[in-house]
Amino acid sequence: MPQLIPRTEEKDAVEEKNVVKENNAVKENNSVEVRSTNKGFMEQMASFGRSNWKPIAIVVTLLVCTALGIRIYQNFSKPIKDDGDKAVLTVTVEPVNNKAVHRTLKLAGTVWAWDPLTIGAEVGGLRIESVRVEEGDLVKRGQVLATLNSSIIRAQLEKERAKLRRTHISLEKTKQPNRPMDINRIKAIVAQASAIVSQEESNVLRAKANLRNAQMSAARYQALRKDGAVSAEDLDNRETSATTANADHGTALQRLEAARFAQTQEHENLKLAMEGGMSQDIDMAKADIAEIQASVKQLEAQVAQTIIKAPSDGLITKRMAHIGDVTMANEDLFQMVRDNRYEVRAQVPEQDLSYLRAKQLVKFLGAAGDTMNGVIREISPTVDTNTRLATARIDIPYDPRSGWRPGMFVSGLVDLGEITALVVQGPSVVDKDGRKIVYVLEAENRVFSREIKTGDRTGDFVEVLSGLKAGEKVVTTGSGFLKDGDTVRLGAIETK
Repeated sequence: MPQLIPRTEEKDAVEEKNVVKENNAVKENNSVEVRSTNKGFMEQMASFGRSNWKPIAIVVTLLVCTALGIRIYQNFSKPIKDDGDKAVLTVTVEPVNNKAVHRTLKLAGTVWAWDPLTIGAEVGGLRIESVRVEEGDLVKRGQVLATLNSSIIRAQLEKERAKLRRTHISLEKTKQPNRPMDINRIKAIVAQASAIVSQEESNVLRAKANLRNAQMSAARYQALRKDGAVSAEDLDNRETSATTANADHGTALQRLEAARFAQTQEHENLKLAMEGGMSQDIDMAKADIAEIQASVKQLEAQVAQTIIKAPSDGLITKRMAHIGDVTMANEDLFQMVRDNRYEVRAQVPEQDLSYLRAKQLVKFLGAAGDTMNGVIREISPTVDTNTRLATARIDIPYDPRSGWRPGMFVSGLVDLGEITALVVQGPSVVDKDGRKIVYVLEAENRVFSREIKTGDRTGDFVEVLSGLKAGEKVVTTGSGFLKDGDTVRLGAIETK
């Protein structure tokens, strides 16, 4: 590395005298040339006469200017004497220091609806009869947005309602007692059944008496047969009579049992006729009513679905419904912003998440230069693994005069207050190929570039996040004209 030779005052004085002599010589030569040029000009003027003096003056002026330009170029093109100073530029440097700066965090995002609602048709195959709102309309909860043709559904509803009324009448009839003439007829049947029972009871008694006589007669004939008083034929006849009497007695008992059962049935019929319908019939009628009522409610719900209403207060942002269109189930007809609430969804780098919290104020600036204050409502609990960004949802007030619309891009600032940070002056930072660099002063007054990562700019200072250490000296003026390894001449060293 060549050593810089210090300049002395005597040497500077000699060089200054030489420069003065050269300048005086240049002025003297210029004066001689001007006098010569003026003399030639006067001679030409005399020869051409007064009528041609304007063109001659223009030509002479051009010649004079050309001569002066040549002389000036010759003076400045003379080689400058090398004094041995290798410095390419005089610069000022400043040590890197920690400083209390007011820091803000910039957020950028898109305006979205807080809760976008899509309103569709729940019933398919119906024609749209009317559309009562347009895009940009403010609507209230329950307000009719559109209506569908419901004539077929209403006809089915009336049919089910008529069936329901008929079932109610049938139930009431089942509950009511029979007519008096029917009751009297059933009473006569009950009396007849009772008489039959009495008759069958008498027949049972008679058959029982006959059976006892036949059995006693057969027993006597068996004894007489042993004594030989009667023939075998007479004994057989008596035993047959006893068997027949036993069968008749059994038949009489069965007939009595049947008569009593018939009597019981008729008594039940009479009771039902006196009190009303059977409980089973009533239960069946009630079940029919419940089934028809369910059908009526279903059709009423379908009729209600043909009237498209706003589910909440809000702003209609899109209308896809047109009169005459035939709907399909779950087809979108309208889009709206619920409760006129908007939010900004800002993408936040993971390293900045620690500075944010709920209820922080964000000052936004729109594309048209208008401002609006927002409040952070929530921050996404996860970070996207691909982009390393999280989403901050920021509530902004709805103002129809502001012109802010969903889909607009806005940027804002979060005031983080004062922090202590490593800073350099703004002119120190040079943009080069997309990088932020500064020139650091090292030994022998040589400078070398250093890539740094910058943060916020506060006034004349730029925050340095990485790349420099406190106390290092960086170039503050003339950085844009330097390259790695340049030797510089130092001006005053700034210490602020």
